[in-house]
Amino acid sequence: MSHPVGPELPPQVLEQLSGRDLRGRFGRVIPVITVDGAGFPHPALLSFGEVVALDARRIGLATSADSTTTSNMRRDGRATLLLVEPEGTTYIKGTVRERPGGLPAFPGLAHLEMRVTQVLEDAARGNLEGGARITSGIRFEAGSGGEALLKHWEALIGALRRAG
Repeated sequence: MSHPVGPELPPQVLEQLSGRDLRGRFGRVIPVITVDGAGFPHPALLSFGEVVALDARRIGLATSADSTTTSNMRRDGRATLLLVEPEGTTYIKGTVRERPGGLPAFPGLAHLEMRVTQVLEDAARGNLEGGARITSGIRFEAGSGGEALLKHWEALIGALRRAG
């Protein structure tokens, strides 16, 4: 069962989304939920190379400019990020706006800023859920292009920080 933490990223989440140690977070995925035009939840996946905490109340996002997820955030102005790991699950809810000027060095990507409105933490209740626990978040493998992708992410995180 989730419980509210407050309207700011706690220190451990701030560090997780700091953009530091991208190599250590390589292959991990951040699900993002938006609301589509018909009012249904719309899931998508981001990487740690596309999301950076600018401070405890703001998160920079780089998403494909022509994606459904970006269209949903432009229209509805809301999103939820999920950090799903064995240590626990965190839900970050917030309002989103597109930043003018985009990210010139990254054509095709939209530059969005999420203002954190609510953070919730979730963990299994051992006595009610029989010791059930998360054993892994969603992961991906980059194959032979991993080093190039990591360099791209480092540059993208730098651009989000500078523009933030």
